[in-house]
Amino acid sequence: MDKDLSLGSTAASAPDVAADPAPTDTDASPDPATASAAPADPTGAPPSGLADTPAKPGLDDLVAGWVGRALDVYPRPGLPLTAHWDASAAGLVRQVPYVPRFATKPLELLDRFGAVHVGPREVGFDGDAVDWDRVIELRTHPAWSSLSADALEANFAQYLSVIPRLPGRGWVLGKVSELLVSLYLAVVPLPDDVARLLEVGDTSDDDTEEGPEEVAERDLFTRRTVTEIVYKRRFGEGERQACTTSVLLQLAFPESTDAILALAAERGVRVVHVPVDEGEMGATIKRAASWRSAALGLRERFARAEGPTA
Repeated sequence: MDKDLSLGSTAASAPDVAADPAPTDTDASPDPATASAAPADPTGAPPSGLADTPAKPGLDDLVAGWVGRALDVYPRPGLPLTAHWDASAAGLVRQVPYVPRFATKPLELLDRFGAVHVGPREVGFDGDAVDWDRVIELRTHPAWSSLSADALEANFAQYLSVIPRLPGRGWVLGKVSELLVSLYLAVVPLPDDVARLLEVGDTSDDDTEEGPEEVAERDLFTRRTVTEIVYKRRFGEGERQACTTSVLLQLAFPESTDAILALAAERGVRVVHVPVDEGEMGATIKRAASWRSAALGLRERFARAEGPTA
C-alpha cells in the first residue's frame, strides 16, 4: 500500500454470502479486471468488521481492517495519466469479498456523496465530472481546513438520507461508516503528534518535493487537496466542491491530486492554492483529539441503530 496511508492489516469479517460473487462495477470505479477483491477475511473475526489486534504505530487499533486491504488492491493513477481513473466509496466497498447481491442496488447511489474523477478528458467530484475544456480554475486547501467531525457527520447523514430502506441498506451503511471513520482516523493526528505538527506547520504549501518515504500518516492532515473546480456554464460560471469523502479519498490516493494538478498544468488551467490563516491551524489541530472521539462515537451510534454489518 502507499506509504501515505497505511492502515495496517487488522482482520475484518466478510458477509456470510460466499455463494454470491462480487457484482461487476458499473459506477465510478476501476475495471474489475484490474481491481481484484481484497483477500478474504479469516473466520471468527468480530461482526463489526473490527479486530482486536493493534494497528501500526500512530493509528488507532479500531480502524476496519478491510479498508486497508481494499486500499492495497485498488488501482492507483499513474503519471502521466493517460486513461480515466476514479475512486469512490462504492468502489472501495465493492472490494469486500463476495459483496452480497442485496447490497448492489444501494451501492449504485453512493457516488454522488463521495467520489473523485480524473482523466485526460474530464475531472470532477461525486459522480459529476466536467470536461477539461470547460474548466477555468482549480482551488486547493490543506486537509485540516476541510475536515472536521461535524463535516464527517454531515457527509454521512447524506448517505443515510439517499439510500432507501431496501434489503442490504444496513450492510451498505455499516461498511460506509467503517470506511469513512477509518480514513478519517488515519488523517486526523493523534494527541502525541499535535505538538510536532504545530512546530512544523503546513509544509505542503511550499515548493519542496516530498517523496513517499517523507510523508508519514500523521502528515496527511496538512496535505493540500483539490477542493473546488470552477467551470464555464452556458450562462456564467459554475462551481464543484469536494465533500468530506472526496477529500479523504484524495488523501488515501494522493496520486489523484497530483494527476489533477499535472493535467491542469498541461492545459493551462489556473490553480489557486487558497491561503489560510496559520493561527486557525493551531486551534484546529488542538481539537483533533475530540474529533477522533466524535468520529468513533458516530460509528458506535450507527452500530447501535443498525446492528452488525456483516
